[in-house]
Amino acid sequence: MNSGESTVNVPLDRAIEVARLLECLTLSIDRIGSRMADGEADAEAVDRFITEWLIGPQASRARFVLWDAISQVIGEEAMEAIAEAVPSFPGRPPDEVRRIRQELSAWQKALDG
Repeated sequence: MNSGESTVNVPLDRAIEVARLLECLTLSIDRIGSRMADGEADAEAVDRFITEWLIGPQASRARFVLWDAISQVIGEEAMEAIAEAVPSFPGRPPDEVRRIRQELSAWQKALDG
């Protein structure tokens, strides 16, 4: 199956739910990272955010929304095979992390002049 030719449908309210969580994660982690860089926060802030904001259960719900929609298109077995191939902490970071690090490094160098 060519994944570029398939469409996954997610009800608007569920898509908004997932998008809101991603927005929350992105903004919050960015703010925590900025405060860490300024010496105003540490790893405890990350732990507190994850714990107090119930990030695990929220991410699990978002994952369910997406995997449910995907499995309706490609089937349960294919979805499970994809899920099993996903790297997870504390294992080696995926290649995508290396690419993002390189992009961030180049962006930082460009800012520094």
